Amino acid sequence: MNNVRDYAEKLLTYINNAPTPFQSVDELEKMLVSAGATELHENAEWNIERGRLYYMKKAGTQISAFRICGEPKEQGFRIGAAHHDTPAFRIKTVPSSVESGYECLFLEGYGGLILHGWFDRPLSVAGRVYVKDSESPEGFRAVNVNIKKPLLVIPGIAPHIKKDVNENAKYSIQNEMRPFFASSADGKETFTKYIADEIGADQADILSYELAPYDAEPGCFVGANEEFISTPRLDDCAMAHALITGMCDSNDSDISSIAVAYDHEEIGSGSDRGARCNTLTQLVDRICEKLGYSAEDKYRALAASILFSADMAHATHPAYKNMQDPELEVKLGGGPVLKISQSQNYSTSARGSAFFRALCEKENIPYQMFNNNSDSRGGGTIGPIISANCGICSVDIGNPTLAMHSIRELGGTDDGYYMAKLFEVFFLGK
Repeated sequence: MNNVRDYAEKLLTYINNAPTPFQSVDELEKMLVSAGATELHENAEWNIERGRLYYMKKAGTQISAFRICGEPKEQGFRIGAAHHDTPAFRIKTVPSSVESGYECLFLEGYGGLILHGWFDRPLSVAGRVYVKDSESPEGFRAVNVNIKKPLLVIPGIAPHIKKDVNENAKYSIQNEMRPFFASSADGKETFTKYIADEIGADQADILSYELAPYDAEPGCFVGANEEFISTPRLDDCAMAHALITGMCDSNDSDISSIAVAYDHEEIGSGSDRGARCNTLTQLVDRICEKLGYSAEDKYRALAASILFSADMAHATHPAYKNMQDPELEVKLGGGPVLKISQSQNYSTSARGSAFFRALCEKENIPYQMFNNNSDSRGGGTIGPIISANCGICSVDIGNPTLAMHSIRELGGTDDGYYMAKLFEVFFLGK
């Protein structure tokens, strides 16, 4: 198999093993450790050496990595950023109740998800549980959980009962989107005990959790020549994987690089793990302090830095071509997409565009360009947030996808490889 196919298979394996950001951090950490990275802890003193790869985790759903090479105050930093949360559901604090003999869960929507795709589909559950632990200084510990089997289903309603089921596809998450978990003849709820048994804990010891249902069917290749990828969470796990792959594959770099995979982008990035938090500025501050830089040196480094903000891009849908810019078709399999918006929904500047295009053309990486339809504002990314906070030139990029925010999204088999290659040469200082 060629490198393109090999990378696509690795991407699918990662996505299948990473149903929530908790599991994604676990998988990305394995990649970094395999590349020789050393873990640093936010609350510990750092000792860093030039040329070595380091990483830091935060609250289980954010991971960052960096390597110091050359002289940042002269060359700046090459910074890559993505996120690995996806529009989905979260299981509520009171997880379930029994109605008509069925134990059904209560869900809360997370991000701008498309609801109808979640009906009649086998679902699993994953996330993190906090349990009492008398041996821990905090009195509790975190346990990641991933139940790798079909466990839930949200049954839809037949058109014989709800005549306008197709014409008025509006649903109440509170009342209609309640996954069946178990039959309950005695009226007792058993979901919390089931989770406790899965992690080997007593039900009474569970203090809190962040649990999410997810599509139990793994991602796969589709198409006559397997030229497409159908998978949950392509947006934006594919970019987080490409980002960390590029960092791991750029050992011979002669320029300093930083990569951050954030959480909570889909709900505005406003948390200790989202792009509005202090992680990137903290990394820059601590690196510069260890290098003996003055405040002026740090700002010189930032002025010479450039950011690649990676979030999936909209491919042109043949059934809805007029809803996108008709002069810029974006195709699955066509390579990374440069995203430009004069409203700064995307942070790409003219200088950033020139940098991206020159790099792709120099390294023979295919690329495409995207503008929104002029009558539509479109979505946003973490690029403008980071660019404004740090005062650095930013480029918004992403791989083409269809059915974005659906429970399953469609991408091109070849695109992942080219994005990972782009990040590799970017971090190498090419």
